[in-house]
Amino acid sequence: MPNNADRAVVVSGATLTIEYAVGTNGSMPAKEFIDGLVESDQRKLAALLQTMADRGTVPNREQFKKVRGPIFEFKKHQTRVFCFRDGHTWFLTNGYKKKKDRLDPSEVARAERVMGEHLARGTAKRERR
Repeated sequence: MPNNADRAVVVSGATLTIEYAVGTNGSMPAKEFIDGLVESDQRKLAALLQTMADRGTVPNREQFKKVRGPIFEFKKHQTRVFCFRDGHTWFLTNGYKKKKDRLDPSEVARAERVMGEHLARGTAKRERR
């Protein structure tokens, strides 16, 4: 597990923590996406993430669901943020504004890539110790 200096905590709750996944080059695509949202969309998404952190689940199945394999998505209207779980922590990988009826497969592939980079980065840090 990365040390606290490497952690990018989004929210902590009674049940779990939500953090940004960090890519190989140190980038945090989900943070970049969320920071670019208008303030009202940021607040709505923050409330959804806090619900997950506090309860360990999101009661509305339309707002949180499995996409493919270990990848899930938080949904608030057209805003989508992908994530995966590792222990008691959910890691946000990337996000986008959905403009079509179908989920963009390239965004799911990007989430899988960021997840792989994040997990490999954590493994490399543990091996250096």
